[in-house]
Amino acid sequence: MEIDKIIIPSSCYNEIVEHGKSNLPYEVCGLLSGNNNKVQSVWKLKNEIKSDRRFFVGKKIIEETLLQMAKHKEKVIAIYHSHPTTAAIPSSYDIANHLNLDVIMIIISYKTNNPKVKCYRVQTGTYKTFPFSIEPTS
Repeated sequence: MEIDKIIIPSSCYNEIVEHGKSNLPYEVCGLLSGNNNKVQSVWKLKNEIKSDRRFFVGKKIIEETLLQMAKHKEKVIAIYHSHPTTAAIPSSYDIANHLNLDVIMIIISYKTNNPKVKCYRVQTGTYKTFPFSIEPTS
């Protein structure tokens, strides 16, 4: 099902921003899951290479996380990662390694004092901004 916007509860939004901030100067990554276009859960993943420019999560961890997600009857909506010192724009590396075009990419930049969060739909070799809204947590 193609979605045209994702809805992120403020608690989930704050959690991913804090995840990135608490791990500076390294990149962080994780998954957002839910149903249809509404995020319900944040799945923080460990960056196994502790880098300020890249993230890597092993296949086994991804598979285990997806199994847990399925137990909650949720699906992956977005993958998020941080850019500790650069803008919230996908790099060529980000685009090349974004394997599922149905999953939205969220980037949190800490280049300035106020973190910037941007959302993208990645297409073959390129990307375009994707709308999202932050809603009060119910």
